[in-house]
This record gives sequence, structure tokens and C-alpha cells, in this order.
Amino acid sequence: IIDYDRIPLYDASVYKMIADGETDAVFQLESGGMTAFMKELRPESFEDIIAGISLFRPGPMEQIPRYVAGKHNPSTIHYDHPMLEPILQVTYGCMVYQEQVMQIVRELAGFSLGQADNIRRAMSKKKPAEIAKYKSLFLHGGVDEKGRQVPGAVARGVSLATAEKVFEEVMAFAGYAFNKSHAAAYAMVAYQTAWLKKHYPVEFMAAMLNSYMGDLGRAAHYVRTARKMGISVLPPDTNCSSEKFTTESGKIRFSLLAVKNVGEG
Repeated sequence: IIDYDRIPLYDASVYKMIADGETDAVFQLESGGMTAFMKELRPESFEDIIAGISLFRPGPMEQIPRYVAGKHNPSTIHYDHPMLEPILQVTYGCMVYQEQVMQIVRELAGFSLGQADNIRRAMSKKKPAEIAKYKSLFLHGGVDEKGRQVPGAVARGVSLATAEKVFEEVMAFAGYAFNKSHAAAYAMVAYQTAWLKKHYPVEFMAAMLNSYMGDLGRAAHYVRTARKMGISVLPPDTNCSSEKFTTESGKIRFSLLAVKNVGEG
């Protein structure tokens, strides 16, 4: 029995399979666009999978070239202020997650956690009046709507020009930023399916075929994928086949239910 909580997240062979574009049947990574991105990115860690899932969406996609360049050539990574480095280091200098947006306004301007969440919400809903109010607080500090003092970025040693630039970047991206904890959950399932495909290819592909039993077009696609992986798909046989696709001596035996006009009865 596989203990999914103990699958190592640093299996180089799994990352190589993803980087080589062998992502058919891998959760979240099998679309043509995502496969091409993974081949370009060549992920080597779980963090790369989380970021890949977060970036491959309208809006954040603009950051993909910068992210890929930063991963492969660290000399291209640039931080507008030293306080940004510990926050953006994990994503090669790019803003990718909502949590990073919240951390930036906290570290640079001294917002509380609650205030940081308010500014994230205002930006994601694109409320100009609220954003203008928060910009003034971010740059110069002051008192928020609940009477709490905010020091502001300038008072914390950030130049006005840098603070304005950072705020504009945050504002441009906050509406599209992904929640990292959400992306990490997706990435975990992506990695687990990739790990199963790499280490238990026959059983994994049989399970994939069974999950698409009601969609013969998708089932046919995964039959082709299995054959491309070097797995033989044996024809249906009244003596050997079951209702579902099964494994048989390192091969997949075709399901009787997947035969046209053969119903469950």
C-alpha cells in the first residue's frame, strides 16, 4: 500500500519526466500549453510546480519569461529593495502569490495582517477609491479606518520613488495573484500523479482508463498514451477481461465495458 504522505517530494526522475514533457495524465500539467511551459521551465523542486500552476493563468502569464529566466540565470533576478529579497527569493524575484503581496505591504509599510488582507481584497476587486487611500498609507503612513497607526514605507527607509514603483507593481498584480496554499494543494496532487506515472506506470494508466470509462474519446487518448509509454494494451477477451481495465503481467487488459454496445448487464 502506498503511503501518499511519505512520497518523497525530491524525486529527480519525476521532475525529469515532467521537464521532458511526458505529462499526459498528470493532474494540472497535461494541457498543451502547460506541457510546453514545463519543458521550458524544467522544474527541479516542488516549489517550481506550485509556481507553475499559479503562473499559467491570464495575467500572471506575463511573469513567465521573467520567472524562467530567473530560474536558469540567477544574474537576471532584480529586487527593487533589499526587503523584497526574502519575500520574492523563492519565486526568482517575481510576484506570484497573494501571500507575497500581503507580506510586501507588511514588511515595507508596516501594515498589520488584517490591513494587508484588506489591501489585497481592495486590489483584487479593483476598487479605485480604496486603492488610492491605501496607496497614501503605504507611501507616507497615517491612520487607517480603525484608528490604527501605519508607519508607511518612506518612514521605514524606502525611497519615495522605489515605494511608488513597488506599490504600482503590487497593484498591477494583486488582482491576478493566486493563493499559494490553494496552488500547493493542486501541486501536491500533480506531483503525486506524476510520481505514480513514473513508478507504477501500468497500474496508473489502467486507473486513468477506468476513470474515463464513460468517455470513450478520452479513453482512446489514454490507450495511445499507454502505448507511447511502451505499455501493451491487450484486446478484450471473454476469458481474461473484467468489467474494468485491469493489469496483467505488466500489460493492460482491455475492459469489457469499454467495448461499444456492451453494457454492464
